[in-house]
Amino acid sequence: MARGRLFIAVTTVGVALTALALGLRAEDAKGGGLVGAQTCATCHEDTVKAFQAGEHGTAMAARSSDMLNKACEGCHGPGAAHANDPSKTNINRIPKQDACIACHPKAEALMALNLPAHPRNGVVCLDCHTPGHTPAPAKPLLAAAPAVLCAKCHGDIAAAFKLPFAHRQGDKPFDCTACHTVHGENRTGRLREWKNGACLECHLDKGGPFIYPHPPRNANGCLQCHTPHGSTNPKMLTRSRVADLCLECHMGVPSFHNISNPKFRACQTCHIAIHGSNHDPNLKDD
Repeated sequence: MARGRLFIAVTTVGVALTALALGLRAEDAKGGGLVGAQTCATCHEDTVKAFQAGEHGTAMAARSSDMLNKACEGCHGPGAAHANDPSKTNINRIPKQDACIACHPKAEALMALNLPAHPRNGVVCLDCHTPGHTPAPAKPLLAAAPAVLCAKCHGDIAAAFKLPFAHRQGDKPFDCTACHTVHGENRTGRLREWKNGACLECHLDKGGPFIYPHPPRNANGCLQCHTPHGSTNPKMLTRSRVADLCLECHMGVPSFHNISNPKFRACQTCHIAIHGSNHDPNLKDD
């Protein structure tokens, strides 16, 4: 009786293994089999090693060794058919957007909701990012510095950084990501912080709080008076003369303010606390 049970068990296991082997062969025939990174490395050794040692590979390895082993096929598709018959037609040479979204769904969702112009104009992940086969010029896996990448589409903004007064570090423009989020977070201008927050990260002294704040800041923030990227005007003001800027809101100036007199066109001679005051509602001192 025991010998009969053992025979049945061995036969069952044999049938199961045979079925599994047949199933795998059927999958391979359809090009649906996974072979793992080691098989890929038989032909693409340098590429696999560089990927595993790079930023993308090390991040995957930190999650699990299995993720790293499946990394090649996670982007390029199952490799069984390609391993059996190396051809450009039975492998995804350039991964589609879906490969990135599989691991980075949040980034894609934010792009679609908050930067619709990017998907609408066919901008995909690999237009800005490198896949990680070789060292990336900038982080995170960027194909170039943010200012260079963004300038490809936003040429008018790149030109503004070359104006006489602009947001620069020495002779180089600020990285766009210093103020803007990479994929967007449903804020005006896709800024990293709400309203004036992006400006106040650097210009802390202008933030207050003040007992007597300057009201325009509540309307349109710093951009009520300043341009964000560059200007031909000192302090990156939207007008060449301070008086012209002030008169956009303060049209009803007192009668003794004779605007034809140069001293009354230098508003900040008296109203020096232009961003806000703790002493005078007319912003005359600070």
